[in-house]
Amino acid sequence: MTLTKTQKLKSLKSKLKELEEVKLKQALAKYGEAYQESGAAWQENAAWELADEEVSVLRAMITEIKSEIKNLEHNHPSPLRADLPSNRQKTE
Repeated sequence: MTLTKTQKLKSLKSKLKELEEVKLKQALAKYGEAYQESGAAWQENAAWELADEEVSVLRAMITEIKSEIKNLEHNHPSPLRADLPSNRQKTE
């Protein structure tokens, strides 16, 4: 099923809201708890390392979704679809 531009934007914005307002907040809370529990040895704490990695992954996902939303709103082709013939600039 092919989504329209409006449907895709709505879906992306919903996903972005969930990531920012729920998942990232939860991950940051775990990150803070792991940091506090580890005291001075936070660098050697596996729970802190996992929480740090989760926060990094979520931030990367958020950045990617924001970029895709921006591209859709400004009618730019998706970088993942730039290789399709319809998205190539004509050089002739």
